[in-house]
Amino acid sequence: MVEQRFILLEAIIMKIINRKKTSKDINDLKRIIFSQEWVLVKDAIDDLGHIGSRDAVNVLISLLDNEDSEIRDRAALVLEELKDNSAVDPLLTSIFKKENHYYNGIMVFALKSLDCSKRLKEVFRILFYESYVAKMSAEEILCNQEFEFTAKDLEDIRSMWNYCRNNPELYPGMEDESIRFSIQANVDKFLGYLGQWGSDQSLFRKSSSFA
Repeated sequence: MVEQRFILLEAIIMKIINRKKTSKDINDLKRIIFSQEWVLVKDAIDDLGHIGSRDAVNVLISLLDNEDSEIRDRAALVLEELKDNSAVDPLLTSIFKKENHYYNGIMVFALKSLDCSKRLKEVFRILFYESYVAKMSAEEILCNQEFEFTAKDLEDIRSMWNYCRNNPELYPGMEDESIRFSIQANVDKFLGYLGQWGSDQSLFRKSSSFA
């Protein structure tokens, strides 16, 4: 019985792949994703990426709220490949869910190919509070993207960092001197703008692929 069901789901995927994609196909793929057959689930999520329509992207974004970390991660990787910036805020929402704290590294990785220019505080929040794997991707984002921010944003970042430094036992990796040193270097790089602040309430840090 299970084998027959597997063959049926596989046949649906092949039928979708071999014809022009429609909204009905997207619904079929959604049904497969909740079938619990991981090989087919993975293929269905990938095929949503191949469709690439607004409806398909919306389904992928909805999967970021799934309780299964494998489904969330696969959807995040497909969104990373699509480079659809509408996924930035949904990714951040899922990353910061308490229950995803130790299962969000792939979702942070997905942010690297998306435009995080208006989310500087959120990227620093990942750097300060999330796991080591998530911190590495956050550091790459800070180094490679361009950000728009205000003096208030920088003051908030400084407050977060001061709290982390004063309570290292509460946050992953903070007791590691090399990690603290690396984070401090990123903080200093941005806080340096406070001394240069003029009348303009928006600053941009160059060296970004989104320039």
